[in-house]
Amino acid sequence: MKGFEKSIELPWNAAWQDSRFRWQLILAIAVFAIFPWKADDYFQWIQLREGFVMQDIILANIPAKNVSIPIFGIIYISVIYLLFRIIRRPKHFLWFAWAFNLETLMRFACIYGVALDPPMGLVDLHDPLAELFIYGENMAITKDLFFSGHTATMVFVCYFLPHPTERKIAILVTLVLALLLLIQHVHYSLDVLVAPVATWIAIRIAKRFVI
Repeated sequence: MKGFEKSIELPWNAAWQDSRFRWQLILAIAVFAIFPWKADDYFQWIQLREGFVMQDIILANIPAKNVSIPIFGIIYISVIYLLFRIIRRPKHFLWFAWAFNLETLMRFACIYGVALDPPMGLVDLHDPLAELFIYGENMAITKDLFFSGHTATMVFVCYFLPHPTERKIAILVTLVLALLLLIQHVHYSLDVLVAPVATWIAIRIAKRFVI
């Protein structure tokens, strides 16, 4: 345990001596903190907005089922594991933090620009953490569709895990998650397909300005 603590303490102490790193990290955390604060009002407005139902041949051929438990089991376990793996690499952690912030801003903008109603046959997906920190006791959010934040989160896991074998496993798990999202009918197939592209763009932009 002490060895693990040292493997975190030493690189972070060294990174913290760099004022540029220090202020970028502080700003990244500040930006991240804004999302739970403002997201509830934003998503409640999105939920009341009129949208359109997209014709989706793939969803039309997939029976809708409730697979919430495996969806959130995959996401939470994967994110915890990713943080455990990159916490000893401060600059990669900072890169990930800014890429996540940028991807979230891109997603908010895309949701604003593309007004969609939920797919036919949607089965409510209840995210315990989002309901606790973002949505509260307000109406369920089903119109935060384009693009898929769940898929984007898993793309971060695939990209930032340090070992090639880990990344290959993460890619397989991400494909499983994408299928589960379609089975639950909480996203259109286009939402899932666009998420990796948008996330990769956020990662590349963040790398240019952060490390």
